[in-house]
Amino acid sequence: MGFLVWLESTAYAEWILYGTHGWPIMLTAHAFGLAIAVGVVFVMAARLLGLFEQIPVVAVRDILNFAWVGIAINIVSGISLFMSQASYYSQSIPFLVKISAIILGIINLHYVQRVLKNNASVWDSQGVPSNGKTLAWSSVILWSIAVITGRLIAYL
Repeated sequence: MGFLVWLESTAYAEWILYGTHGWPIMLTAHAFGLAIAVGVVFVMAARLLGLFEQIPVVAVRDILNFAWVGIAINIVSGISLFMSQASYYSQSIPFLVKISAIILGIINLHYVQRVLKNNASVWDSQGVPSNGKTLAWSSVILWSIAVITGRLIAYL
C-alpha cells in the first residue's frame, strides 16, 4: 500500500486530481482511446458475426492495427488516472474486473489478429467458421465488460 500512497503523492498525480486541466485531459484522452479501440474491435466482431458482408474480412484484419493506437492511448491515460487515486482503485471491485477484462481483451485481440492473418482470405471466400464467430463474441463480451465496469467504478 505504501507504493500506492507514494504514487498518489507525486506531483503528476496531484496535477491530475487537483489541477484544473489534468483530470479533464486524461478523461478525454481515455474516452478517445476507448472509442478507437472498442469501435474497431466491434466493427471486426460485427463483420465476423455476419453483418456488413460487403466489407471483406481482409479489410477488417488490416484496420485492427488501429485498435492498438486506442489501447496505447488508454494505457497512458489509464495509468495517469489510476495514479491519482491508486489506493481507492486498487480495492475497487469494478476496477479490478475492468482491468481483468482489458487484459483478456488485449490477449484476445492479439489472437484474433493472428487468426485473421492466416485465415481472412479463406473466410472471405468460404464464410466465417464457428471459431471465428466465437472469437467475435468473446471480443464483444470482454470489451463490453471493460466499458460497463469502467463506468461502475464511480458508483460502486
